[in-house]
Amino acid sequence: MMESGKLTKMKLVAYKKPDFSDKVGEYDVLVNPDKYSDKSELNYSTNSSPQGTSAETVKFRGAGSKLFTMDFFFDSTGVLSTQPVDDQIEELKELIYAYNGDIHEPNYVKILWGTQSLFEGRLKEWDVLYSMMDLNGTPLRAEIKAVFIGSVSAKKKSLEEGRNSSDLTHIRMVKAGDTLPGMCFKIYGDSKYYLQVAEFNSLDQIRSIRPGDQLVFPPLV
Repeated sequence: MMESGKLTKMKLVAYKKPDFSDKVGEYDVLVNPDKYSDKSELNYSTNSSPQGTSAETVKFRGAGSKLFTMDFFFDSTGVLSTQPVDDQIEELKELIYAYNGDIHEPNYVKILWGTQSLFEGRLKEWDVLYSMMDLNGTPLRAEIKAVFIGSVSAKKKSLEEGRNSSDLTHIRMVKAGDTLPGMCFKIYGDSKYYLQVAEFNSLDQIRSIRPGDQLVFPPLV
């Protein structure tokens, strides 16, 4: 993958939060993959047609899993690196596989290549194949087949779907004279939820909203 005449490395960036904020660290792949798989699916219900009909009616149920599959290559023969293969793997594993003690689960991951954002999600599968062993049994090369599952934050999902129902999520454009407590009162019937809405929208302070801003008002738990 080339950018402005220069070779760019695929990069994985890890984050603590589901909206891909609070960056943990990043990893440049040793060798850019020559292929990767990006699979999406949609879910439908097929049990809505009466028995005995000649054809069935399928109803959309929602988006299914989004999977991204790629291989990582590691080498310690000196051709690409002299760092031990196990150390190279551990560096990547710590970033995308291991539990993050701050959130008590693995990190969220963005996969980037040059100016392209290829995928956002989390690691689902991790399969290591060692090869070319040294005389003492130490692997000199390894490949990892990794499968990532897509993840979209609630805020981004609401913006993309654009749904606006009383029992789902509200999306409102701020107008002149609007205040966050006032908007909460109109939507929820009570202005006390303004702090929750401010936090959901990553607002530093409630007076920072301006006309034209788009705010997401999530369903109340």
